[in-house]
Amino acid sequence: MKKITLAICTALASVSASADTILGFDATLGAWKPAYSGAVGVDDFNVDEFTLAEDNVTFIQAALEHPIPLVPNILVAHSSIETNGEAMLSESVTFGDETFLVGSEINGDINLTHTDATLYYEILDNWVNLDVGLTARMYSGDMSVTSDFQSEDIELSGVLPMVYGQARFDLPFTGWSIIAQGNGTSYNGDSHTDLTAKVRWDFVPALDFAIEAGYRSMTLDVKELDSFQSDLEIKGPYLGLNLHL
Repeated sequence: MKKITLAICTALASVSASADTILGFDATLGAWKPAYSGAVGVDDFNVDEFTLAEDNVTFIQAALEHPIPLVPNILVAHSSIETNGEAMLSESVTFGDETFLVGSEINGDINLTHTDATLYYEILDNWVNLDVGLTARMYSGDMSVTSDFQSEDIELSGVLPMVYGQARFDLPFTGWSIIAQGNGTSYNGDSHTDLTAKVRWDFVPALDFAIEAGYRSMTLDVKELDSFQSDLEIKGPYLGLNLHL
């Protein structure tokens, strides 16, 4: 009986190891607390005048890796970025096709919610990990500006192709990792970057759970993405829970 039990345990361990080698899964759920700076609209209205709320942003990303040569791995991510504020205009300002007159008290709502679909290759896979690929970032947001007598809603619904990269450095025998991850694109004077630096700690190695803490910085300098015009910087710390198999 002991020999049979030992054989079963050995077989299960072998199957588990093979499954981990064949497929890899990594997912993170977190909260990001960004601050907003820069300008929006035709007249480059300073968003500091809105005193935008610095609410938590929820995000999730999940990656699936496999050993099939030449077929890229896939990563899907989603960030729900919404904020709002109020301002009293000291001069007339144009948003979209509407000009709000000096002295108007306006309310601004900005929604930069987006979903990423990334195809990437794993170039290195040891204590140093390196991934490179391409991302399609799909925006489904808007900017709404209203006053007592006027309103304008500017749709933000476009797809941006971006370069993707991630580098992870595992500190041997510690359970700690240092990770840099980012997307970027630049075309015809428009540019968009989204960069994250973080540390990860495997606090329950046996269960493949880890906690992450880091800093995310996103810039959006666009004039041609749908009708949305901005020169924004959104940055702040975040905290997340990671599962990796």
